[in-house]
Amino acid sequence: MSKNSRRGSQLRAYIAATHFPQALAMVLLMTIATALCGGAWWSVALVLVASAAGQATVGWTNDAHDAESDRAAGRAKKPTVRGSLRPEQLRVPVMVSASLTISLSFLAAGWVGGGAHIAAVASALAYNYWLSRTLWSWLPYAVSFALMTVFIAQAASPMLWPTWPVICLSVLVGVTAHLFNAMPDIESDRRMGLGGLAVSLGKGRSIALVVVLMALIAASLAWVVADVVASM
Repeated sequence: MSKNSRRGSQLRAYIAATHFPQALAMVLLMTIATALCGGAWWSVALVLVASAAGQATVGWTNDAHDAESDRAAGRAKKPTVRGSLRPEQLRVPVMVSASLTISLSFLAAGWVGGGAHIAAVASALAYNYWLSRTLWSWLPYAVSFALMTVFIAQAASPMLWPTWPVICLSVLVGVTAHLFNAMPDIESDRRMGLGGLAVSLGKGRSIALVVVLMALIAASLAWVVADVVASM
């Protein structure tokens, strides 16, 4: 394999280790939401790069921390399982992306909004290192999604704040996203003795909870729309 081919392969491995589909979805969500809230082009651009740095930090720390359990579970799609990346190769990228997350967040949304985004990333790191295998695995998702609304609003305008309907909607979406992400791994996690809300509930009750949460999301969305109409 040529040097350029090896570099290209390793670059793809680093991108995959960010949990790229989920990371891309979150980056697009925050960027588009900032634009829809009336953010200037430079604010939208800063949200794009700050959120990308934050998502990279979360994904890379997750793959580095869970490399051993991922190998035991046979998650062959993970670069650290395939052998295209070693966990220690993620240390420097994590330090760089974390530093960029802090500086770019403050540039994008000021002290309050930037601090909210940094706290959201810190909450996700708490999930990676301490809470992912406990009954509290849902909590970092709820916290991070709620704080994300503050980041978006403050990036769009220092005078803009998320309403309670928007915060409630974001929390519900975050918890639902966690369950959707965790449910495919329930059986493998259970065989390995790993915890988490979905593992504790089992597949049937997890699906039932998702149905309830989806109904609450629909109700919260209606609340958001009614709140917007009332403010017009």
